[in-house]
Amino acid sequence: MDRGIYVTTSASMAQERVIDTISNNLANMNTHGFKADRLLFSTYMQKSMNKQVEAPTPEEIRKGFFTKGVEESTYMTGSQGYTDFSQGALQATSNTMDIALEGDGVMTVSTLEGERYTRGGNFKVNATGELVTSDGYKLLDEGKSPINVGTDKFSIREDGTVTTGTGEFAGKIRVVEFADKSQLKKMGNGLYMAEDQAQEEGSSTLVKQGYLEGSNINPVAEMTKMITAMRTYEAFQKSVHSHDDMTQKLISDVARP
Repeated sequence: MDRGIYVTTSASMAQERVIDTISNNLANMNTHGFKADRLLFSTYMQKSMNKQVEAPTPEEIRKGFFTKGVEESTYMTGSQGYTDFSQGALQATSNTMDIALEGDGVMTVSTLEGERYTRGGNFKVNATGELVTSDGYKLLDEGKSPINVGTDKFSIREDGTVTTGTGEFAGKIRVVEFADKSQLKKMGNGLYMAEDQAQEEGSSTLVKQGYLEGSNINPVAEMTKMITAMRTYEAFQKSVHSHDDMTQKLISDVARP
């Protein structure tokens, strides 16, 4: 098969990943606290091993030829995905159950798989009076204990201090930061898991009661990227067909005795 088909196919597959990523971003544009996914691309060279490399002659070197018998092809791959943790816009809701973060920190919650982190602020009070996420995961304080507010009458200061309706101290929301945010991996349902080597740091992030953080998706920018990705994909597909047509022509016409 023509080497060009492999090259353009690799680029087409990379564009498919771009389209899938953008589609997921657009699907979550109204998800509170959602952070956009991005892709990094890389190319790699593959040298042909079918021919023996020969040293160039002095005359060839003077003409700019430094290798002989080597063929190279450049392939593209979507090598790495990452999360864009930039701040989303804060939306006032006047609901005391809603909590948003203004800054780089993440809140800590307890799950059956261990501690996880979240920026989503849709909380509620469970049957035992503890603050939990919409999925029932308990919000933790600085001592890694659930925060019990008793009823839905409670208040939260910007430093994360929680007091009950009677003014009693209920705990301080555990908000942490990570110098290397690439060590936070999405787990679904607005949760993140930190890799084993991730180092937690203290945070000066503000805790805003009665607010929700919107996603950091710019729908116009994402749609523009989608159109570009679709057109690029179509161009690569046309290139694949062109290479295939040339191969068929070589077989049917040029190779004819």
